[in-house]
Amino acid sequence: MIAAAIGIEYEDRSMNMIRSSRRRRGLSAFTIATVLGPFGWASTLHGDRFADALDIVPGDAVAWLVIPSLSALNADLGDLLDRANRPELAVAGRPLDVIISQFGIAAGFDERGSLAAWSRSGESLADGDGVVAVPVEDANRFIDANFEADAAEGPSAHRTRDGEIVHLKVAAGHVLISPREDLLAAWKPSVGMADELAGRFDADAMDGMRQADLVLRIDGGTLQSTRAAAIAAAEANVPATGMAGMGDLGMGSMVDRLGSDAAELVIALDVDALAIGIRGWTRFDADGPMSALASRIDAANGDASSAVLGRLPNQAFYMAMGVDLDGLGGYSGMMGLLAALDVDTTVMPGWMSRIGPSMRGVEFAMYPSKLGVAMGGALNDASLILLTDDPDAVRATMADAVPAMSGVTGALERKTAWRSDVEQRRGGVADEFEMSAAIAKANQRDDTGTVGEASMRLTAEKMMFGPRGLKGLGRVVGGGYVMTFSRRPDVLARASEAGVSAPGLDEDPVLTSMRSWLPTDPDVEVFIDVGQLGRLARQVASLVPGADGVVPELPTDMPPIGFGLSFGPVADAAHLEWAMVLPSEVVGIAVGSVISEAMGNLRGEGGG
Repeated sequence: MIAAAIGIEYEDRSMNMIRSSRRRRGLSAFTIATVLGPFGWASTLHGDRFADALDIVPGDAVAWLVIPSLSALNADLGDLLDRANRPELAVAGRPLDVIISQFGIAAGFDERGSLAAWSRSGESLADGDGVVAVPVEDANRFIDANFEADAAEGPSAHRTRDGEIVHLKVAAGHVLISPREDLLAAWKPSVGMADELAGRFDADAMDGMRQADLVLRIDGGTLQSTRAAAIAAAEANVPATGMAGMGDLGMGSMVDRLGSDAAELVIALDVDALAIGIRGWTRFDADGPMSALASRIDAANGDASSAVLGRLPNQAFYMAMGVDLDGLGGYSGMMGLLAALDVDTTVMPGWMSRIGPSMRGVEFAMYPSKLGVAMGGALNDASLILLTDDPDAVRATMADAVPAMSGVTGALERKTAWRSDVEQRRGGVADEFEMSAAIAKANQRDDTGTVGEASMRLTAEKMMFGPRGLKGLGRVVGGGYVMTFSRRPDVLARASEAGVSAPGLDEDPVLTSMRSWLPTDPDVEVFIDVGQLGRLARQVASLVPGADGVVPELPTDMPPIGFGLSFGPVADAAHLEWAMVLPSEVVGIAVGSVISEAMGNLRGEGGG
């Protein structure tokens, strides 16, 4: 992001809580949720239901999924749909009724109970052979209403309404269903599986699992043996261009890396009236390279910060991100983690390695600009701060790096300049840097790119920086070097004051509430405002002939999507924790779009 922001070779939501009545309601809901629940939005407390639900899962299961309370999940889904304010999502009735009807389940089902599913080997998981434990009010009534015995296929064999052979076993308020009789014959309930989990994960992780509506766990060996099949299945459902992009970003190798050294992976899903929260924990082998890296990071760890957005202006944003390099053991720790995940670090600009040893963190945010994309570009009101022990050295490095970007690459020519300590119109001094780009003359071009590629890149840069190109400002402020990507003094003033003499973005009450769902001490934190980004996309579309109106208008007062990640040792092993929060308004729009598209396809197929 830094390289994209300054250029080149790589391509107020303030404390004012009364600015609109709709915003007041959003802030109140999130703030009240924080007060009422230890996780901010978690309104359904499952208590020991999670441990009770695990009791039916055999201790040798290599992968399992549990829903501690179907009725609680159903209630939470209903509340989510109500708050999403999308009437079309409620047409089919209660979410649980829809699910039950899809599986053809009739009488005897107990929606107040827990549902579980598991597999005892990687091969069974890959083949879809496992066991599902369905909660029942009356086992005999449930079996008689939904299945027909087929003694010719075995004493436990039954046929479903579709004629499929399954095997059944009654156990502890559940009916176990499996395509294989031997899986039922070998079944034995576990004892204290939740306690075993608690011995491998910290208290915060266990609280997250107990609060969740659905928890999935898979051990590392199975993750390793089945990841190739999982990746292939994912690729089959993603356009080739998308997967090619993932490959370019190293995502495929990241999946491989997590599989080769992971001891177990747990993912928890919590549905609430305000949002859907997803949390994941990967525990790595204690004697593996990831745990060794975590130990080195822990030994080098400085004062990790829980406010990774504290030096950004507190106002409405498109997106905001922060990286706590101290929490990752410094720049070398971050690079070590990226290397361990097989992420291609060669795309990092050379100047990063020069300033890296003194770096403590990086924060960046894009804000809506009063000039709009056409006049000022998407980064007209953007803020970047490089937190460092030696801001003067960082400034000197940038003063060398920006002019070095001049030259011709492919068919694109860039001209850059840097001027230090320039008197500003409204007082004070700041460094000024700029970059302009144009199609290079024919005799200057090299064979690394075409005119067409250069034209596309030039268009993209104009969208980012405006028609005049990049004209930015920089200043040393309070243990960091602040950079903006316009010459607007008000933007530089806000960027310089944030977290020093004015509240930073970390004090936004909406983000504070959402942060309850994210890792306690994040190394990386990102928030994306879908409503504001929709506004930006509409501005961009209006500049493209024939594209005006293609992007739907979205409410700009929706809460943002949140993401956090942390990495470090827990006990004697490395743990990677991540979490994502999807507000109900965002979920409603996404699901509503899917339904609208599906209905459109049906009308098309029907000729209507």
